[in-house]
Amino acid sequence: MGTIEKGFFDRMKKIEPIRMLGTGMDVGELNELAHEICFLLLLNIFRRELTENPNRTRVDMIQIVEEIVREMKIEASIEDVERIVDGTLWYRDPIRQENFSSTIYNEETENREEYVFRYLKEDREHSQWEQGGPTVYMLTEESQEMIFITREILEEFGFDIEQFYTLQLIKTGNFTKAQNSIDNLIARVRTLIRREKNYRQDMVRDPQVIFFDRQRNPRKTEEEIRKQFEDEQKVFDDMFSWKSRYDSLPRDKKLEAEIMFENLEKARILHDNLAKVVMENIAYEMEVRVKYPESFWKTSNISFKKDIWKNTIVKNGLKNFEQLEYILSSLFSPEIEFIFPLDWAWDEQIVISYSSEELEFEEEIEEENYFTEETDWELIVELWEGIFDILLKKGEFSIEELNKIDNNIKRKWLMQRENIELFMMFAISEVVLAPNFEGIDERLKLFNLLCQKDERYKSLNGKRLKSKIERDKKPLLWEEVFISPYTIYLEE
Repeated sequence: MGTIEKGFFDRMKKIEPIRMLGTGMDVGELNELAHEICFLLLLNIFRRELTENPNRTRVDMIQIVEEIVREMKIEASIEDVERIVDGTLWYRDPIRQENFSSTIYNEETENREEYVFRYLKEDREHSQWEQGGPTVYMLTEESQEMIFITREILEEFGFDIEQFYTLQLIKTGNFTKAQNSIDNLIARVRTLIRREKNYRQDMVRDPQVIFFDRQRNPRKTEEEIRKQFEDEQKVFDDMFSWKSRYDSLPRDKKLEAEIMFENLEKARILHDNLAKVVMENIAYEMEVRVKYPESFWKTSNISFKKDIWKNTIVKNGLKNFEQLEYILSSLFSPEIEFIFPLDWAWDEQIVISYSSEELEFEEEIEEENYFTEETDWELIVELWEGIFDILLKKGEFSIEELNKIDNNIKRKWLMQRENIELFMMFAISEVVLAPNFEGIDERLKLFNLLCQKDERYKSLNGKRLKSKIERDKKPLLWEEVFISPYTIYLEE
């Protein structure tokens, strides 16, 4: 084995953001403490991101740093505070808004290669640029890895491993560490949901991204994805099975356990939402492949000189000369290999896809359709009208009220899983109601449809909808559905 071990380049890419944090800025006497302040800033932004707090603009970060230096009893001018914020956002001169850059030795190519990264990036979901709003920032995966570096949660540990770690903490009654692990689960799921939603937007803009993305990141089959989500859901069930065992704990420990299980419920709902988004993306991919194959017949922007030669071969090199001969032989060989016609390829793709779907349908015909690919928004609006009528009248609505509805209405609620998910989305994070919103927040889509149906609801425009748990009320108990006694209310 050589002196430089395999994987050195990838390990250094994890260490480099830590080494460079707080560097490249001149803040006088704060230079020695800059890395500490920058890391505390990232921790604060991460906490707000977890709780869906949109106060993550540059102005908000300046206020956070001011509070940090005040608590650390450090004298700092407003210029130094702003420089620390800009130095976390950008490398060196903030006016140029450059990414952080470093060179690292790659043991495979035996060359030093440039590594580019950022600590914070734009949060497209909360930055309302079309309305002239400021940019809201969120942590990059590099920054998340810095926070979870003790367990390397995003790479060495997958979501399932973190689940089992959380389960063990719950079994041993270590609620504080379990809460931290649940925060990690929530962060991981949010990252995956955001990635899937961004991929959906990319597919809408350019369907060719389906093929290019699958070449870079091969996706599991639909059956494998379903099995994975089912396995992860079973682990959640195992966690909640311990809930009743802690009823005999002292009051303070019991309260700590209740708070932990409430956050675990948020993680489970987010996980269900991730499953829904992934399956919807698969359905959309299939629809595009089958109904709109002409979307892939556009002229390719890829060139051999730029994308293969400059960006791949010159940048990364080749292990031996035979690889270059293999690449060039197909271009200059007098014998042309047979290439299947495009319509043959499409026929094969369509046949395989349909046969797979038919087989799966036969196998699961007796099972409940857990992942709905289409959402009946007309039914959802009909059911949520009553809730918003109560919000208009009383300013709040308790989920306890849903226990009182008759069985016919209850069946309608259970026909669409989206109904329960929407309520949990309202419970998990606050939202400002906006009727003309065009985006990916389904709560605002619901509000938009309600306003289109009845202009009365437009009086709620701009109102902030929040949630709270009221211990004196009963939770929602429908068959296998259990939701804590949340009350959603309009902020005064």
